[in-house]
Amino acid sequence: MSLDVVVGLQRGDEGKGRFVDLVADKYAIIARGNGGANAGHTVIPDSMEPLALHQVPSGIAYPDKLNIIGNGVYVDPKRLVDEINDIQATGIKVTADNLLISDIAHLVLPHHIGLDSLREFGANAQGSTQSGIAYVAADKYLREGVRMESITQPAALLDLAYEGLVRLNQQLPQSQRQSKSELMVTAKAWLKSAESLLPHMADTVEVINDRLQAGDQVLAEGAQAYWLDINHGMYPAVTSSSTTVSGLLDGLGVSPKYLGTVTGVAKAVKSHVGSGPLVTEIKDEELANRIRGARGQADSEYGATTQRPRRIGYPDLVELRNAIRVNGVDELAVSKLDHVPRYGNNLLVATSYTYQGKTRLTAPSSAAALENCKPNYEQQKVWSQDVSKVRKFQDLPPEAQQFIELFETELGVPVKKIGVGPERKQVIIK
Repeated sequence: MSLDVVVGLQRGDEGKGRFVDLVADKYAIIARGNGGANAGHTVIPDSMEPLALHQVPSGIAYPDKLNIIGNGVYVDPKRLVDEINDIQATGIKVTADNLLISDIAHLVLPHHIGLDSLREFGANAQGSTQSGIAYVAADKYLREGVRMESITQPAALLDLAYEGLVRLNQQLPQSQRQSKSELMVTAKAWLKSAESLLPHMADTVEVINDRLQAGDQVLAEGAQAYWLDINHGMYPAVTSSSTTVSGLLDGLGVSPKYLGTVTGVAKAVKSHVGSGPLVTEIKDEELANRIRGARGQADSEYGATTQRPRRIGYPDLVELRNAIRVNGVDELAVSKLDHVPRYGNNLLVATSYTYQGKTRLTAPSSAAALENCKPNYEQQKVWSQDVSKVRKFQDLPPEAQQFIELFETELGVPVKKIGVGPERKQVIIK
């Protein structure tokens, strides 16, 4: 009778989805409680093509599991319907038996996405995914939001979608404006997508709590990661929801008394999509490109949602200490150990920062302060062997073992899972 959590400790893209997929068979429910279509998780089930998931939880490849999109998720109906269709095209059935959506989750309306795009092409661009997340969040906290339950009143919901598009239309240059009939076509198409989700709508807070009390195990899957948290991240270069364990509990409506094991996911290759400080950033673009890998590969360093090339840095243990502290991490899962040789013969690992003339082991939680931090590195030797087929820790090259042990020594948390490739089976259980 507990809820275990998988949460990202860096800036997203750590491989949370692959670790959720790895253990999902042990749980009755896999649930998402934050973020929206701006998040991207890639899982590669056995003998299947990669699944690019954005709003659907990463347990969907298991036919007997219930996947829940919780009240803390910002639901984009159109993109969710497209995602469900893509999943079903692989042979996986998506029905009300294996996917439920909270009736009080807030909906992303078409004008939210339009407003996001307007900002990103203007002077106030923030490097967002243009998924409308900031604007649906603003409406939520202005108490002007629209929730899933509104789909049961389609006429009123159509009016809201249309009126939002009219307001957006007025902000566009004259040459880009659409007629009222064109706006209504867009609003009706959005409503059609929203109405198709009605069979999946449920009081998911009740469902999860009833199942927990009945003795079922629940796995909560975090979207994005600690350093993008609206409260604790590198503000203002953050997302619009809470990405911590406590944020997930709130986004699912579950009491902390049910909290079980917290697994924090970090990847051996440091990366970041979009704007914001990256203290250990590699400026050598040739080296950065080598580390990214080839565009289009399931585990290459390009955004799962945007396909933008990720900025690359050296491993940073300083940032991880903040994330471990706030999330109460019990164990670590480290992904992409197989990519470390791309750095070259020697690897720099940041173990502390210098900020305002002082050495510190944790990072300041603001973008402005992080911009003024300098990393202090420890140098590690890198192995040349291919570790993608290794399944036992003791079979790793000594340098790879030392790299993992450095994480444990510096962070004080055991590394229990090590990813050596993107496929479900490519994991070392330590």
